[in-house]
Amino acid sequence: MLSVRLASPQMPSGELAGDYRWFPEDFRSTRQQLSFVFTSRAALASQPFLDHRWPQDGLEHRQVSFEAIADELPHAAKPELNFIWHTSFCCSTLLAHALDAPGRNLSLSEPMVLVSIADAKKTGAVEQGWQLSRLPEIVFRLLARPETPGARVLVKPSNFANHLLPDAARLTSGKSLFLYSGLPDFLVSIAKSGISLRKYARKLFASLTANMREQLPWPAAEIFQMSDLEIAALVWHLQLLEFRSALPLLGATRSASLNCDAFLTDPETALAKLDAFFGLGLGARHIAQTVSGPLLNHHAKAPSQSFDADCRRKQADDVKRHLGDDLNRIVEWSYRACPMTPQGVPLPNALL
Repeated sequence: MLSVRLASPQMPSGELAGDYRWFPEDFRSTRQQLSFVFTSRAALASQPFLDHRWPQDGLEHRQVSFEAIADELPHAAKPELNFIWHTSFCCSTLLAHALDAPGRNLSLSEPMVLVSIADAKKTGAVEQGWQLSRLPEIVFRLLARPETPGARVLVKPSNFANHLLPDAARLTSGKSLFLYSGLPDFLVSIAKSGISLRKYARKLFASLTANMREQLPWPAAEIFQMSDLEIAALVWHLQLLEFRSALPLLGATRSASLNCDAFLTDPETALAKLDAFFGLGLGARHIAQTVSGPLLNHHAKAPSQSFDADCRRKQADDVKRHLGDDLNRIVEWSYRACPMTPQGVPLPNALL
């Protein structure tokens, strides 16, 4: 059973705010509390999901009012926090692991706390009172705490936290990579994984459109009749729209885009460009060892499972044969339904 206790005189909120090993795992809007878990660098870097799927048996927890933490983190210079925003099924977990290096950069994959803040923002809870309005800022500061002075932190938010893109652009000084797969590959990834990911696509569609019901270009009756893959195609377009909307807030110097196929085709060059873009200082030796090591030959979310670019291509080819003409039909239909997406390369500032 997990040990969960409230902060006490033996554990002041200042210590929670000052030590990166006290990781902000979640925010409870009903209680206006942040929940922390005491962990290690290795545990943080190895988790593909820092959410409810993270095994935490035996770890120590604390729950502290947001106000107490906010008092310990006054207004200061913007934290230098880097981000990988992604469309799903585009090697984002693999890329985050490849850029992790003790003493240089700590990669954090899909912290649950960012999803909870995005949800609170959508419901208007973040606007309740001046203290709570600082919630995104405070959590970005907590996530940006380095393991050693001068080290960097790279966050790969969940798709369900992409609503925080404008906040990240405004409240941090780091850089953002927009990682994506092509639309056919995105649909293939949904199709090959069965009912669970088809439900995921519908859930993400609901999240992306939560605040634009009256502005949706598709009537509710038409949406109801769409197939799972048609909904998934709209999800891809809506995510790219969200990315493009944030670009003016970041500017060309703080943003870059990358198609995951370019990374898979030439991972060494891609990692070298990302190292320079984020200013991580990993160096050619670290990158060469990463590319030649086991990381790129195993499934990023199931390290015991062998999986490389060739396996990915073979699986995709099998699904494409199964889908037949339906795949091209859905892709063509989606561009008519979403004319705001540029044909060809959908995002500027491509690294490769």
